Amino acid sequence: MSATAPQQLCDGGTYDEIETWSPQKLRDWQFELAREVVADAAESNKFYAERWRQAGVDATALSDWNDFKKLPLVSKPDLVAAGDAWTTRRGRVAFSTRGTSGEPLVVWLDGEESQTYFVPTMRGYWWAGFRSGETALMQSPAWHRLAAMEGHSVLKMGGRAAYYWGSGNPQYADYFVEAMRRVRPQFVTTTAPFLVSLLRRLGDDGVDARELFSSVHSMISVGLPLTPPLREHLSEGFGAEVFERSGTQEGAAADECSAHTAPHIHADVCHLEVLDPLGEPVAPGERGRLVVTKLFAAGDPVVRYDTGDIAELFEDPCACGRELPRLKIYGRPESSVMIGGRAVTAYDVRMCVDADPELVGRMVLLVRDTDAGPGVLSVAIEGDAHNADELEKRLGEDLGVEKVAFYWLGNARMAWGFRQVIDISEVQR
Repeated sequence: MSATAPQQLCDGGTYDEIETWSPQKLRDWQFELAREVVADAAESNKFYAERWRQAGVDATALSDWNDFKKLPLVSKPDLVAAGDAWTTRRGRVAFSTRGTSGEPLVVWLDGEESQTYFVPTMRGYWWAGFRSGETALMQSPAWHRLAAMEGHSVLKMGGRAAYYWGSGNPQYADYFVEAMRRVRPQFVTTTAPFLVSLLRRLGDDGVDARELFSSVHSMISVGLPLTPPLREHLSEGFGAEVFERSGTQEGAAADECSAHTAPHIHADVCHLEVLDPLGEPVAPGERGRLVVTKLFAAGDPVVRYDTGDIAELFEDPCACGRELPRLKIYGRPESSVMIGGRAVTAYDVRMCVDADPELVGRMVLLVRDTDAGPGVLSVAIEGDAHNADELEKRLGEDLGVEKVAFYWLGNARMAWGFRQVIDISEVQR
């Protein structure tokens, strides 16, 4: 980047200078980075050069953010179809966006891009309290490039990195428990579904979760947006503060601070927009589609990439004092159902379910049932039926749902996964 990078501070809870910048200074600095990225892509990338030529946009002459917004949006099918015309800067390692909608997109990572993403990873870990000399026990899925930065970042911060064998599937809980007992970490990173399943599993096995996690002060949770009651449930159950981390393979990156209002965007690596179906920005506090632009010319270029994810920007001041904007990613289009013309996400339903102390922490899945009729929300909930009438009333008041069809799963112990929506045929088996 030719624009001056923020200076590292590491003073108390502040990791670097970017956290102290005003919104206007941050916006101006981001535009300089975006202009460099767009000019580079226009010169070196066949896909973008042709795309912008056809749209009649001179990508080398952007003067402000209004000019930037004239660049057409691109989608995953666009990049998949473009193939080598897009991936002109192939790095040494490929990661798959298998967790997102549609056909997976292969994203190539080079050394310069890896180095660039170390800084936001370290910043997020610093916010969560990780310090030199501590040990982090991590679950790093090999297919996700953000996870690939974690171990390197821990070492760069003067810490020790440890991994447990297996994925976040509940069947690997025993390996995780054994690693906890051997390593005694101060810091844990894993997925929210695994933490929920693990807490339930430890209770079933008569294991004191707080004792097992007595060395841990902080945990970073990824893969599922946390409702406030679920965060409190996990923090209380494990005796450690839980921080939410979110991002996409295509370059978005955000981490929570200790105020836990929503993850702060790492504005040095990505510019994020939230747009309506017509491609116009939604008002702060409203939901729309997440659009990503990477702010450095390394690896595969990503400019105004429409992820399809449902997200919301928050621009009101955060209690922590940082000016960095915040963003909550609620899920993908297939993680929602249409009720009365509105997209209802699994997060929306979990907000209502988790409000009941007897239900918080249970697996909750939307059920896609085309025969249910308009205005009917179908929901599968782990365990036995509990306060169904009150829950239906709460869903009606909060989400405008006329009727709810509940499927109580008893002790089915279905894995708490990332899908969040299942078909009615899976419930009726």
